[in-house]
Amino acid sequence: EERSQWMSVPVLGTTPGRRYGHTMIFNKPLLIVFGGNNGQQAECDIWVLDVERSPFQWQEVSVIGKRVPLPRVYHSAEVCRDGPAAGMMVVFGGRTAENKSLKDTWGLRQHRDGRWDWVEAPAKR
Repeated sequence: EERSQWMSVPVLGTTPGRRYGHTMIFNKPLLIVFGGNNGQQAECDIWVLDVERSPFQWQEVSVIGKRVPLPRVYHSAEVCRDGPAAGMMVVFGGRTAENKSLKDTWGLRQHRDGRWDWVEAPAKR
């Protein structure tokens, strides 16, 4: 019988740090961490870790464009697999630092040239 077990993975450099209420998704080959609370404030940061490139090292993502989601905790995120948003990390809802419920939807995409940006999904108001 084969048993699974946890192991510590050595990572170089700066990490996303301690946080709660964040999301982590896997979009091969990247683990993507978004948002959450660092114990002091809600975040809107994005960190990626390429699991196919050793040595492992987290990188903070800089996005292009001015429109970005509000910092948030307890949101949902998943990679869209089909349709026009295929390959995007889609983020929905959560709560602001002031504990206000959010009902917005955002897509995070990486362009072929390596740049990242956010797209707000259209919504009925």
